[in-house]
Amino acid sequence: MTAKKQSKKKVETREELVQQYGRIITGSDTIVKGGVWSDKSKVAIIGFAPSSMRDALTVFNDPDWEVWGLNQLYMAFPEVANRATRWFQIHHRHSYDSTVLRDHRHHDWLAGLRKYPVYMQKREPDVPMSIAFPKEKITDHFGTYFTNSISWEIALAIYEGFKTIGIWGVDMAQDDEYSYERPSVEFFVGWAKGAGINVIVPEKCDLLKEMWLYPFEDSSPFRTKVQGRTEELSRRINVAAQNEQTQRDIRNQLLGARDNMQYILRTWSAAQRELVREDNRITQCPYCGGNHDYRLTPCPIKGK
Repeated sequence: MTAKKQSKKKVETREELVQQYGRIITGSDTIVKGGVWSDKSKVAIIGFAPSSMRDALTVFNDPDWEVWGLNQLYMAFPEVANRATRWFQIHHRHSYDSTVLRDHRHHDWLAGLRKYPVYMQKREPDVPMSIAFPKEKITDHFGTYFTNSISWEIALAIYEGFKTIGIWGVDMAQDDEYSYERPSVEFFVGWAKGAGINVIVPEKCDLLKEMWLYPFEDSSPFRTKVQGRTEELSRRINVAAQNEQTQRDIRNQLLGARDNMQYILRTWSAAQRELVREDNRITQCPYCGGNHDYRLTPCPIKGK
């Protein structure tokens, strides 16, 4: 008797399961039993750069997009708070509490959220929707080349199997704070592209932009144009500085003239009061007490 061959059950990969059924938001089982379900295939990651931040509005009405906000983005871009599906505040609390130029009540704002999960460094008892960010899962898969929050978000989006990742409001073009952070973002954008994910980077965004195609294009014309423009701007800055100094000198002269007028007014007023007092002394006769100048009018007591 020939034994029937048992058919092996097909083992579906995580990516196949996500494509077919959607996903449970990573870590959301800690705030809702069974986790928070998402069937979105696209995610909009939004930062603070004004050049393209508000361009993300173009996907807000598309139900197939998740929208991820971070930090105090709701101050610069209020609409994102109502459309977001997740929020990220993965800094230490002492760090965002001391951010003077943003919002000292940021933690209270996080504590008041009820619509979507908030990724933080750990589960915060006073933030009901807080989720401990899955740092270990991400670093086990991607390594540790993370220098900013956006890189963590892109990595999480890759890990969860999104098919499209849109990045708005992320330039990292400044020389000081963001210059060392940008390579990490571009690294994970490259990872996503290599994984076959459609990555949307707006033309106005500085990510993945080059001045010329090395070595096939000549950089000299562009470099000459930029240098010429830089020199022109430097000259205009110097002229503006000179004009500013001239205006400052004129202002100081005017202030001095005004102070002089005020001094004259005070001195003149005091002199006038003294003249009145002197007139009163002169017009009162010291002999009879009459209201006349005894030097000009005969006094009945003194006589001539």
